[in-house]
Amino acid sequence: MTLDFLIRAISDFRYLAMFGILFVSAMGVPIPEEPLLVASGLSVGWGTSSFRMTCMACMVGILAGDLWVYFLGRRGGNWFLRTRLGSVVFSPKRQNRIEQLFRRHGMKTVFLGRFIPAVRFGVFFFAGRHQMDLKKFLSLNAAGAMLYAPLWIWLSAVSGERFARTPAAAKVAEQWVGQGSMVLI
Repeated sequence: MTLDFLIRAISDFRYLAMFGILFVSAMGVPIPEEPLLVASGLSVGWGTSSFRMTCMACMVGILAGDLWVYFLGRRGGNWFLRTRLGSVVFSPKRQNRIEQLFRRHGMKTVFLGRFIPAVRFGVFFFAGRHQMDLKKFLSLNAAGAMLYAPLWIWLSAVSGERFARTPAAAKVAEQWVGQGSMVLI
C-alpha cells in the first residue's frame, strides 16, 4: 500500500475512505492501519480534514472491523481454524502463542493487542473464540483504540502542518501528491 494512494483516497473520499480502509484493514486484510492513520493526520495538518471528524471516522472504522473479527471468532472460530485459510492464518504455533497470551494475561491481552499490529487480528479473533464478554471486549478495545488512533493522527497532523509551513516542503508535497510518486510504506 502506498502513502500516495492513501492520501489520494482521503483527498477524494475523505472520511468515507478513512472509515472504509480501516474497517477492511481491521478485518484481517493485510493493509496496516498505521499508514492510513498517518495519511489521515496529514490531511488534518494540511487543513483539508477536521481533527474531530477524522478521529471519529478512524475510530469507528477500527472498532467496526475489530468487532467483525471478534464475531468471526465467536460464531465460527472452530470452523474457521479447520479451513485451509484458517490453518494458513493461524498455524498451530501461532495458535499456541495466542492461547498462552490469554492464559497468562487474560483481558490485558485485548487492550495491549491493539498496540501490536502483528498480533491484533489473532488476539481479537481468539477473544471471540473464547467467548469473552462482548462489553468487556468493546471497552478494552475501545480504550486502546482511543489512545492509539488519535495519537497517530495528532502526531501526523502536527508534522503535516509544520511540513506545509515551509515553502520548499509545501512545493515538494504538492508535486508528490500531484505526480503520484510510488513511496512504499
